[in-house]
Amino acid sequence: MAASSVPAPLTIERCRSTELTDTLAAAVRTLCDAAYGTATAPFFASLGSGEHLLGLRKGALVSHLMWVTRWLQPTRQRALRTAYVEMVATVPSAQRQGYASALLEHFVTLVGDYELAALCPATENLYARLGWRFWCGPLSARKDGSVVATPDERVMILSLPQTPSLDLDLPLSVEWRRGEIW
Repeated sequence: MAASSVPAPLTIERCRSTELTDTLAAAVRTLCDAAYGTATAPFFASLGSGEHLLGLRKGALVSHLMWVTRWLQPTRQRALRTAYVEMVATVPSAQRQGYASALLEHFVTLVGDYELAALCPATENLYARLGWRFWCGPLSARKDGSVVATPDERVMILSLPQTPSLDLDLPLSVEWRRGEIW
C-alpha cells in the first residue's frame, strides 16, 4: 500500500510567552529562523510578551503564531484594542500543507474580546484567502504626542464580532514601538 500524502493532523496548543520553557522558546525561535531565513531572536525581544499558538504534528513543533495587544486608531475614532498577529511561521518542510491557515483560523476563535485583528503581512495570499483585508488609508505611528508617517508600511485587518464600522480609507495609527513599528 502506498504512503498517504495527507499530512498528519495538527494539534494546537496555546500558551503565554511567560509559560514557554527555555527549550520550547528555543524551538519556536529555531522554527521561525528557518521559515524566515534570518535570526528572529531580536524580533521576539522587541515584541515583548504575548500569546502563542503552537502547531504540533506527531508531537513535533511545525507551525507557530503569536499575538500581542496593540492599539490601532482610525482618524477621528477611538483607539481599538487589537490582537496584533506576529511571527506566523511553518518549518519549510511542512509549508503549504495548511498548518498556518489552521493556526490563523483557531486564533480567530480565541480573540473575540478584541475589537480588531491586524498584522503586517510577509505574504498576502495566505491572509487574503482567510478574509483579511488591506487598510487602504495612510499609516502612521503615535510617538511622544505626535504622529510619524510610515508610508512604506502595509497592514491587513480582520473584523471580529466587536469591530465597529470602519472606513478603510481613513488614516490609521498605532502606538510606537522599537523594532518593527507595524
